[in-house]
Amino acid sequence: MDLAIRSAMRAAPTAQDPEPDTAPTPQGPPPRRRFGLARRLLSPLVAPLAHYARRYLQASVEHELAQARTHLAALSEDFVGVNTRLDRTEQALDALMRRHDRTVDILQGLSAQLSVIQTQGARTADDLVRLPGLFGPRFDELEIKQRPLVPYDADSIAIRMREGYVLAPRSTPAFVTMLANATSRGLEPGTRDVLQRLIQPGMTVADIGANIGLLTLVCAWATGPSGRVIAFEPEAVPRANLFKMIALNGLSWVEVHDQAVGAAAGRLTFHVSDIIGHSSLYALPDDEEARAHTLEVEVVTLDKIVAGKRLDVAKIDVEGAELDVLAGMSATLTRNPDLAIIAEFGPVHVKRVGQTPASWFKAFAKAGFKPYMIDETTGDCAPCTAAGAAQVVSANIAFVRPGGDAERRLLKS
Repeated sequence: MDLAIRSAMRAAPTAQDPEPDTAPTPQGPPPRRRFGLARRLLSPLVAPLAHYARRYLQASVEHELAQARTHLAALSEDFVGVNTRLDRTEQALDALMRRHDRTVDILQGLSAQLSVIQTQGARTADDLVRLPGLFGPRFDELEIKQRPLVPYDADSIAIRMREGYVLAPRSTPAFVTMLANATSRGLEPGTRDVLQRLIQPGMTVADIGANIGLLTLVCAWATGPSGRVIAFEPEAVPRANLFKMIALNGLSWVEVHDQAVGAAAGRLTFHVSDIIGHSSLYALPDDEEARAHTLEVEVVTLDKIVAGKRLDVAKIDVEGAELDVLAGMSATLTRNPDLAIIAEFGPVHVKRVGQTPASWFKAFAKAGFKPYMIDETTGDCAPCTAAGAAQVVSANIAFVRPGGDAERRLLKS
């Protein structure tokens, strides 16, 4: 305890003691650095080496930096050059694309023109293919029509047609002149063409009202020797020329009957006109009847002549007696479902025999036939009606059963 009091008393200032000095206590010498002697000894040797090292490293770096700057400058120049070339290339590509677009437009235009040329070329080729077909018949026509009329005998003149010679009586100069002025396809060229489409080799054909055989000749060449043509002509003068035509052209498969064809067998009055081809079982128009003469002829039915045999085509030109012929061939119609008939229709003839266009067409429709009117200029056939047919002076009507092979042949172009 005394020690503590003494210590405290030493520590506490007294009034008699002076104020303590606040000035800083002077520092002694700095402590010695370690290895000071070594440093002083090595400093003269190390300093030049350090300076040299710094200079060497600095020079090396500066050299590398200079080379790097040189390379960068070169790369910059190359970059500028590449950029310039890229710009030029881009401009060239733009120009090329523009030229490409123009080229595409030109090519498209050329393609369109080429397509037109190809189309025209195809048409020209088709025309060239058709030329022989166009000129051939015309050359044949010229050759045929240049041939003179041939005095065949004292009664007949031979006239060249497409299929051969027909003979016309000298006593009918107007008729001879008509044939001479007609084309080689005859007086009814459209009907000739239709018969050629309908008739195939080996078929049997009936030519009812054959006259001098203008269409008999066509039918005979269409059937050929393997076929059969049955021709009916009750008038003596045209029948005599029909026989001569058959002999002159060598048509041994054509048989001629001197009867008229009607609804029932018997004997009837036949009115012979002074206009060849106008004769009929019915009275003629007043002006012709006054100049006509009559004779009695045998009438047969087609059913009896065909007698159950095949018949493929029938041509009927009987000046108003068409429905009588149709009535006398009912059995033939039943046995031959694909039979085709070509019948002459004349509103004047129909009216003269007490019929109407409607009743005339109705009789064929009742037998299952569809009517087609023949264009005598082109040979084309178009469906027709009684009312439409009543507007013409005269026309040949083709009758076929719908859907049959005869209809397909008829409409074949």
